[in-house]
Amino acid sequence: MPLKPGVWGREDRLGQAKEKLDDLAAEQRSAEVEAIHRLVDQAHRGAKEAITDLRDLARGIHPRALDTGLENALATLAARSPVPTEVTVSIHTRPGPAIEAICYFCAAELLANVAQHAQASRASLSCAQHGPWLRIVVRDNGRGGATVNRFGLSSSGLAGLADRVGAVDGHLSIASPSGGPSAVTIDLPSRS
Repeated sequence: MPLKPGVWGREDRLGQAKEKLDDLAAEQRSAEVEAIHRLVDQAHRGAKEAITDLRDLARGIHPRALDTGLENALATLAARSPVPTEVTVSIHTRPGPAIEAICYFCAAELLANVAQHAQASRASLSCAQHGPWLRIVVRDNGRGGATVNRFGLSSSGLAGLADRVGAVDGHLSIASPSGGPSAVTIDLPSRS
């Protein structure tokens, strides 16, 4: 899977911003500077963790976050999200490893999209098993307008998700009217 250009540079830029804030925080001990410092520090740690996850995916390694199961992995993703995210998981039988990994990375991408594009103040992530199917739904109260775009440089990450989901006979659907809210639903077979 090709990685988007600039992913590694974002983590470096956050590191540089963190260093500058460290200097500023040492000079000016105000509550506002300390709060900004904490936010940048959290974002930097999150970027480093995301890069590790991407490297694991690129190497074909099952993400370590899934070692304790999909429920814990999804809760961890939601906890890392800069947008407050409620999580609901109802899985009766653990999905196959490939489906679990697809579910995890799709949820990670969708939550990243909410944080980056939706201008949302809250989100929800649900994952439920319905017979032989696993349904993941990410909702947000943002501005809407999310679409699958497959044209040139403006190709969306949602197109890549649709391809990944389709590769295992799954389905992705989007309800995202202009002005919001948005909901992306992914249906995957529990076993692949």
